[in-house]
Amino acid sequence: MEEISLFGSAVFNLFGINFTNTFLLSIVCVLLLIVLFIFGLGKREIVPNKVQNFFEFVLESIFNLFDGMTGDRKKTEEIFPLSATLFLLILTANLFELIPGLGIFPFLRAPSSDLHFTLALAIFSMLFIHIAAIKQLGGLAYLKKYIKFESPIMFFVGILEGIGELTKTLSLGVRLFGNLFAGEILLMVISFYITPYLVPLPFLGLELFVAFIQALVFSALITVFYVFTTSAEEH
Repeated sequence: MEEISLFGSAVFNLFGINFTNTFLLSIVCVLLLIVLFIFGLGKREIVPNKVQNFFEFVLESIFNLFDGMTGDRKKTEEIFPLSATLFLLILTANLFELIPGLGIFPFLRAPSSDLHFTLALAIFSMLFIHIAAIKQLGGLAYLKKYIKFESPIMFFVGILEGIGELTKTLSLGVRLFGNLFAGEILLMVISFYITPYLVPLPFLGLELFVAFIQALVFSALITVFYVFTTSAEEH
């Protein structure tokens, strides 16, 4: 059984770069999604077949869900490519945890159980949000959200809001990692030390639910943060 670690383990080294087991599986997740959507939507027809219908239904359902959160169709259209990609990528990575043997062998480990993976998603997403906010609001209006000279108290509040953006990023990555890492450890222990067939089934069902919820929560928070950060009004 692999030693429990917060990060992935190096599988091989290429040009001085360590390729970890979690990084390799994250590449597999990305390629899998690309292949699936090329297969489903690569040749869209006016009268869609069942496969095209399914993929369009998935994307439309995700869009409607996020649109209900933003309350602004324009904002939804702006953030949807990122939020939908995050949801599908995280869900796919989470589902890899349910593959029998994953986490037991050194070369197999779900991407979501690596703190590097979850923090990278959080940092990239928050950078995207703030860059978009600067482009839409302008640099001065953006800075006014965090640097306020109305009074010493408001100045201090602005500083706290700026620090809050950093803690949001950390919280996003650590929350996703913590929930899924704990689930992977639970499945590893049950599968390795206890009856490896029937006993884990209820826990697999629970992990399937958690995998979906965590992907939804992460992408939903990114959507909400985008709306708040790119809005000229203060919240």
